[in-house]
Amino acid sequence: MNKDYILRLIESAVKIFAKVVMNKEQEEFKNIDIEAMNEKDILPILLKRLTLEGQYNKAENILFEEMEKNPCEDIANIGKKFYNELLLKSDEELLKEKFSRKEIYEGLGDLQSMLTSQSLYH
Repeated sequence: MNKDYILRLIESAVKIFAKVVMNKEQEEFKNIDIEAMNEKDILPILLKRLTLEGQYNKAENILFEEMEKNPCEDIANIGKKFYNELLLKSDEELLKEKFSRKEIYEGLGDLQSMLTSQSLYH
């Protein structure tokens, strides 16, 4: 994925997070050094942004791309939080975005399987 695109998504997500969740204006978050952030910092922000936009499938694809690159407990935990957030959605919300509870449970299982198989090789 294009690094500039990801940086723009993150900057936008931080602004949305600041306004919606923390009820603060963006000026208070100017000290965030996006360039110093790593995948583990960026991934939850990106997944949150895509979830807010209803892009559950895209978020899931990005999650598994990262998990394949770096199958670790940290990424798995980010994935678990993502899926737990989706579990709070109604069936109608999920279906509207072409997602289902079955996919959520399968995704959680796949994360665990990837983590387990990674630990077998190390």
